[in-house]
Amino acid sequence: MQPNFVTANQAGNGPDVVVGAHDWIGNLVQNSAIRPVVLSPEAESNYSDIALKAVTYDGQIYATPYAVECLGLFVNKALTSVTQPASIEEMIEAGKAAGTELILSQAIDEKGDAYNMEPIYTAAGGYLFGKNQDGSYNPEDLGIGKEGSIKAAEKIRQLGQQGVLRKSVTAANHISLFTDGKAPYLISGPWALADIKKAGIDYQLTRIPGFKDIKDSQARPFVGVNCFYVASNGKNKAFAETFVADAAKDMTFAAAMFPSNELPPAQKDLADKLKTEQPDMVTFADLSAKAEPMPAIPAMSSVWEPFGRAQANIVAGADPASTMTGVGKTIQTSINGS
Repeated sequence: MQPNFVTANQAGNGPDVVVGAHDWIGNLVQNSAIRPVVLSPEAESNYSDIALKAVTYDGQIYATPYAVECLGLFVNKALTSVTQPASIEEMIEAGKAAGTELILSQAIDEKGDAYNMEPIYTAAGGYLFGKNQDGSYNPEDLGIGKEGSIKAAEKIRQLGQQGVLRKSVTAANHISLFTDGKAPYLISGPWALADIKKAGIDYQLTRIPGFKDIKDSQARPFVGVNCFYVASNGKNKAFAETFVADAAKDMTFAAAMFPSNELPPAQKDLADKLKTEQPDMVTFADLSAKAEPMPAIPAMSSVWEPFGRAQANIVAGADPASTMTGVGKTIQTSINGS
């Protein structure tokens, strides 16, 4: 949808408002496809810090957030009593004790999945892009291929050798493997909740742990923020700006959307309202607050496919150092040439 929107906007026949993930921002700004959004001080104060951080680019707010999402750890309480593992090592031991086909259902796939691997990659010391002083991502500081990423790759290969990570587990089957009782642990997002509840599983949702043997290890999944953009070339720009400002001013709009599209709220007052009836949504919102926004910089488009494939190859036994160094050079060349 993103390239279609850019093309339609340039031609003058696109929509006035488009809904998408916050990591579109860099590309949309680069293509002059969206306008900055003006939020009232009340609206800004009602958003979670992570939601506002995600939609801010070059010091300006470019979208109205309505939902946040990230990965968490689901635990099947019928298969293990370790419902909040303090470390990945503790989770592995509990998974072995469960005697199931898998220890962890984590989407890898033959071609890799850098999004789903991010918490393990960061827990092991890797990073994608460094940060500027204002907290924004620095495309000049690529972490892939540097020392931290190689150490992370070594951990990923170890998990592959132990059978904790498997290429046979994919985005298409990782939830069903968990709901079928073949793994006590699942790394997934709020989109897994409907299937888990339908399966009648007694589950616990908690944070993804770090590694016990790495100092200050912390799993940091990506946060995605769903939001409303105002098209730069829409035919009704003034109405569009009023619409997104109204959608942002309090929880009314997001609360009306929630029953048909259940996603963790970006607004504090809606999170408070949902605490009793939808505790998992609030848990995901809390987990998101401790995670990192997906980089919205254009350079990120050079990362997803080659980095995911390299990680999958490492899971399958490829040399960590040469594989990570090689993909780092490939990505850097792509960024420099884009």
